[in-house]
Amino acid sequence: MIDEATEIDNGQLIVPALGGLYRGVAPLAYVLIRVATAVSFLPVGYHGLFHGGVLELEKSITALGFPFPYAWGWAVMVNESIVATLLLVGLFTRPAAFAIAVEMAVIAFGIMIKHGLFWPVHGLEVALLLGLVCFGFVLGGGGRYSLDHLIGREF
Repeated sequence: MIDEATEIDNGQLIVPALGGLYRGVAPLAYVLIRVATAVSFLPVGYHGLFHGGVLELEKSITALGFPFPYAWGWAVMVNESIVATLLLVGLFTRPAAFAIAVEMAVIAFGIMIKHGLFWPVHGLEVALLLGLVCFGFVLGGGGRYSLDHLIGREF
């Protein structure tokens, strides 16, 4: 697990009076990124699980030519709901982040790159960004404010 403690030298700051504020909120930066990343997946994931989105996704996966579209639809929905919830609370953070990073890599390089770099807007670049952020969590773990840290064990 990484240590997010940040040394802030008031002499290096343009506005030294902000040093105290920065020292107080710096430890929250990592958890803010982890929570925001997880929350970005949850609406789609829970829609898929509880409102029939798996069937919609199955049609899209079939059109892309992937084998076993129903199974892949469920895998994506579980990943974007249950696994994203694990990432949100920081439990089994590394395997959860790895699963989402793999999904984002498949979406970016297996689907979206075929349409070019800028189609649709916020497609490929968002998948790449979310995948890279999740890969960062694979490397860094849940952080100080996670259930992994609270129970004192990490994967």
